[in-house]
Amino acid sequence: MAEETKYPSVFACPHCGDFFENTSSGVRCANGHSFDRAREGYLNLLLAGRISTTAIPGDTPESLAARRRFLSTGSYAPIAQALADIIGDVDGAVLDIGCGEGYYLSHIRSPRRFGLDIAKRGVQMASKLLPDAEFVVGTAYRLPVLNESCDAVFSVFAPHSLKEFQRVLAPCGQWVTVTPAAHHLHQMRPKRSDNIIERERRRDEPPEHATSAQRVQFDLDLSEEAAHDLFSMTPLVWQTAADAAPVTHVSVDVWVASGFKS
Repeated sequence: MAEETKYPSVFACPHCGDFFENTSSGVRCANGHSFDRAREGYLNLLLAGRISTTAIPGDTPESLAARRRFLSTGSYAPIAQALADIIGDVDGAVLDIGCGEGYYLSHIRSPRRFGLDIAKRGVQMASKLLPDAEFVVGTAYRLPVLNESCDAVFSVFAPHSLKEFQRVLAPCGQWVTVTPAAHHLHQMRPKRSDNIIERERRRDEPPEHATSAQRVQFDLDLSEEAAHDLFSMTPLVWQTAADAAPVTHVSVDVWVASGFKS
């Protein structure tokens, strides 16, 4: 219990990796690096120079709004349920890497929920949705997270680093990823080039390094509005020149894979 009091958060200073102490306006590490807490309660731990100054990091506000609308319909509830069932009930810290607007973290059964995303707007939305959780803006490839501080980490349709999973997981901690399988949203995809056919073939097998994997498959009949929201929240929206387009009937096909700290 004393350790819980000393380390109230899993988040760490992105400069030096040290743990934070709370201040009146935010947090501060023992080396003097300080960060103010935003009005919504989150911290921005994405250091200058890690991304282009002209880029909008992560999902755009428009994509996140579409994601919120689409996920609120419950169309992806089977994915959220499979994820929550694999993680189970966790007393310790659970970290959502690439949390977006917070939908998947909202299904996790843990008193200590944490989320990270590179998109500031997503973190703002997640903070409002889950005021009892803690969120930061940060990068998945250099997680501002303490070593061995998480009992479980997961990532849904987001970039992630298995090496970083291993670093931040506690002994016997579990990681879970949700990634597209071979037929995921194939009705919306561009015309099938040789490269796409080869990528689909690789996705027909479960992800490497997983100790177990569950394939979740179902079809959706969508309204035109929901179809456009689904299309807009995926990378397909950038492939319109290659004949990617929203359609109202789609196949959902994903791998929910898991493993443990090695």
